Order: sequence, then structure tokens, then C-alpha cells
Amino acid sequence: MQKIGVFLSAREHLNECYVAAAREVGQWIGETGRTLVYGGSACGLMEVLAEAVKRGGGRVYGVVPQIIVQRGLESKHIDVAFPCNDLSDRKAILNRESDILIALPGGIGTLDELFTVLGEAAIGLPSAKTLVLYNVAGIWDNLLEMLQELHRRGFLRENYQDRLKVACSIAELETIVKEL
Repeated sequence: MQKIGVFLSAREHLNECYVAAAREVGQWIGETGRTLVYGGSACGLMEVLAEAVKRGGGRVYGVVPQIIVQRGLESKHIDVAFPCNDLSDRKAILNRESDILIALPGGIGTLDELFTVLGEAAIGLPSAKTLVLYNVAGIWDNLLEMLQELHRRGFLRENYQDRLKVACSIAELETIVKEL
């Protein structure tokens, strides 16, 4: 598990607990000699994460849609850039280049990315990756409850959690990665 894909927000001015979590995950990736694979934006939690990876000594792969480049919002911390056309391309490349995927707090884009991963696992694609919800301040609690309710009502198979893990700390994240 050397290439860690991370889905997260590019929004600015978020609660400090989310900023600290992005920094902590980035530091862990960098200090353990791993490579970050992420959306390549110089904004919000994305930039905090990439900067922490670089400070920790890790490498950064940025999967950057053309519109981000056109707007001048590509991170300066990227070692290897994967240009792409749109968000669908970004998801496909990010999934392909990652050994495991982590969802930090994020919005619609992050939800789209994590549901794509869960959808691939649900239909049994051999390329499906494990997804870890990094549950900062309970950000994913309602989503997890919704998934449990869908399972209870028969919409999700018994094995829906095989590729879905939850971590609330770096120690839990490290344990999950070691067990895979």
C-alpha cells in the first residue's frame, strides 16, 4: 500500500479540525515514505494535504482536470501530474493509480468519488479498491447510518462492508493499511 489516494474538499475556511486532519494524514503519508494521489488543486484541504506530504518527505501525484489548470489552481506541490479532461477522468485515473483510497471530509465531489468506489465494489469489479472513511468529528456518521439502513431494508448485500473501512485516527488508519 504505497500509493494512497485521497478524496477531500478543495473548500477554504473550514473548521480547524478538518484542516488538522488533512495535515495529519498528509504527514503520515509523507513520513511513511508513501505517495499521495489526489485531485491536484491548490485550494482548501487539498493544498493542506499535499503540503504536509511534501514536508514529511513523500511524493505527490496530482490528477488535474484541465479546468483547474486553466484557472491557475494547480498545486505547486505536485511531483507527477496526470492531466485529465474532467471529473470522470479524474476519478478513473485516481482509482487506477492508488493502492487504497481514503475519504477525508468533503462535499459533492467527494461523495461522488466515494460512491463510485463503493459501486465498483458492490458489483464485484476485480479492480475495486478498499475505501477508508476518515471519520473526523463524526463527519461520516450519518452516511454510515444511511448505508446501514439501506442494508437493513435489503438494498445492500451482506458484504457491502468488505471494502469499506472506517478510521477515526491515524493509528486506526495505519492498522487498516497494515491489514490489507
